[in-house]
Amino acid sequence: MTSPLVSICIPTYNGARWLKEALRSALAQTYDPLEILIVDDASTDATLDVARSFQDPHIRVKVNKRNLGAVRNRNRCLMLSKGLLVKFLFQDDFLYPSCVEKMARLFEMYKRVGMVFAPRDVLLENPNDPAAVAWKEHNSTLHTRFGVRLSEVNRGIDLFNLWLADGFRENWVGEPSSVMLRKACLEQIGMFNTRMAFADYEMWIRVMYFYDAGFIDEPLSTFRFHSASATSSNIQQNRHWLDMMWLLEGLLQYKEIHRSHPQIKWMRYLEAKRTVMQQIERIRRQDPIPVLHMARSLAEYCSYLLQSLIHRPPHIHG
Repeated sequence: MTSPLVSICIPTYNGARWLKEALRSALAQTYDPLEILIVDDASTDATLDVARSFQDPHIRVKVNKRNLGAVRNRNRCLMLSKGLLVKFLFQDDFLYPSCVEKMARLFEMYKRVGMVFAPRDVLLENPNDPAAVAWKEHNSTLHTRFGVRLSEVNRGIDLFNLWLADGFRENWVGEPSSVMLRKACLEQIGMFNTRMAFADYEMWIRVMYFYDAGFIDEPLSTFRFHSASATSSNIQQNRHWLDMMWLLEGLLQYKEIHRSHPQIKWMRYLEAKRTVMQQIERIRRQDPIPVLHMARSLAEYCSYLLQSLIHRPPHIHG
């Protein structure tokens, strides 16, 4: 049997500073067949020059005519990828040489597996920053939050229920650079939710409801945390303030989830109250508030609710 083609998808935007190291790690993979797809989101720095400096037949470079934003660019990567398996690699992260090989093996062995994930190492660009150090201490090991010993293959619905019991509060899997997906699963679950800042773990939740999850108990990548990273920027600018509302709305769009877990509707009500109180507390503390972004995102959410009352709501995972 021939091994399935794996697409390493690298969505980029102004990533010239780190892209070379990411690309080298992709080209150093011990697995074949492989394509490395770089989709540049209308960068204004030397990102494209770096990408095109690698003369390798595995590499394809695509350029968006206009800036789509981080999450929409990930979805474009998914649409352009040719592989049966998709391995994301963010421009500021890097993979260890056996990463793709070890993850792809589980997909070949277990046909019910929709995703495979592994721990990752965390690299702080500024180890003297107290906020960065605190983030690393809290997020270095994520999979242990399931509270059970993960096997090579795990019933996805069991992990879904464990996560649900904690309210889907945090990412228990990791960033896209630590996950591989079976592309055929996306036909059922859709793509990333473009309304969310942290759209990655919302997808992992959906995959786990419908498919099994593979796990490899060793770090296979490095996640770089720095002030310019999407994770750091979203936290600092409070761009994730409605993420939980969108996560719950997205789950309720699936009839199977709505029917089997009706408590999610009650969770949505409680989350709305919590979100309001959280923002009031931010105002009291005089925290920086991105008023324009919050007004736009609130208007979009209100529009969604209105459309839901009038007729069928727009699809969230398109």
